[in-house]
Amino acid sequence: MDEGFSHFDTAPIYGDGFAENSLGRFLAGGLRQRVTLASKFGLPVNRLFEQLPSLMYAYRGLESFRRRLGWSVRGHRVRDLSPISAEASLARSLRALRTDWLDILLVHEPVREDVSALLRLSDWLMQQKRSGRVRYLGLAGSATACVAVTRAMPGIFDILQVEDSLAGREADVLLKSGLPLQITYGYLRLHIAEHANSAVDALTIFQEAMQRNRCGSLLVSTRKPQRLRDLACLAR
Repeated sequence: MDEGFSHFDTAPIYGDGFAENSLGRFLAGGLRQRVTLASKFGLPVNRLFEQLPSLMYAYRGLESFRRRLGWSVRGHRVRDLSPISAEASLARSLRALRTDWLDILLVHEPVREDVSALLRLSDWLMQQKRSGRVRYLGLAGSATACVAVTRAMPGIFDILQVEDSLAGREADVLLKSGLPLQITYGYLRLHIAEHANSAVDALTIFQEAMQRNRCGSLLVSTRKPQRLRDLACLAR
């Protein structure tokens, strides 16, 4: 926030609740009115990790070790888009973030096969906007999947937050469908994945990404304070 960042994107599954709780504690000092908050639902947290963060860190450490050995570590993610689960997830997020409303509530990584479940959920979704608990509804994930779900459910989702890269230009599927680029992410991660052996000039990538999505927003993630300062300078 000192560098001018005022939008925070989180989700229950990020750190199995740790990210939302940490952000909520930070904003509790009267900062909520100065930021916009986005969270998600659809990918339930691991309840054991939520209660015992130390166990989560141990598990993540084991995942990292297995990746270095070249062993696959990702299993199938259980999805739950039932009204009961959606309500419980939103209530938990609001409680953790210590707020009465979210600026954006996103379906986390939707797929085409979610349309039937989301249609059954549409009344609940619209009720959240009418009640003021949520200001905008959206989808966050693959650009192709987000466009497909939006076409099947016109008038429901206000915001598409999609993965994009400079090489693949995955978000072009929105432009071809007459939709604007709103929130995009994944530029650095996808660049590294596609050019594993090249030296990455991260700031150059972000500068080009800002030119690509001139009227929307880019999500960034870093553990380096200096990187935040550099990105703020680019944005200015």
